[in-house]
Amino acid sequence: MHGWFAQLKAAGELVAALEFLAHSMSRYDCIAWAARAAIATGTIDRADPLLVTVLQWIDEPEDNLRRAAGAAAEAMTNDTPARLLCLAVWFSGGSLTPEDLAPVQPPADVCARMAAASLLVGAYTQRDPDETLRAMLELGEDMVTAQ
Repeated sequence: MHGWFAQLKAAGELVAALEFLAHSMSRYDCIAWAARAAIATGTIDRADPLLVTVLQWIDEPEDNLRRAAGAAAEAMTNDTPARLLCLAVWFSGGSLTPEDLAPVQPPADVCARMAAASLLVGAYTQRDPDETLRAMLELGEDMVTAQ
């Protein structure tokens, strides 16, 4: 990972580096990184009810909490960073259909796409998006290398 990721960062391809990093992690780690980065950079308020839902799922990644994140995202109409992060949880694995119907799994890449979108939307609401993206990338890189 380090070679390509480092090349993207060095070339200033911060969006591509962020997307690459999101797809290189497990779904759980990707969501945990996105939540941590959003809180650290201030792109999502720690008290945002949608983020609280995501954090509850991170603490206990059970299907009922995944479904709660999906319901919370569905109740929103704007694609805020917090809504997109809830969608990442919803698409993290488990059926997308009601529990009494045959299961339908989400496409494998959608969770990472939603988590990356959450971070990108958040970064571009900040005064210096590139600085915010660099901070997000550093947190993600730290998570990957610590494992």
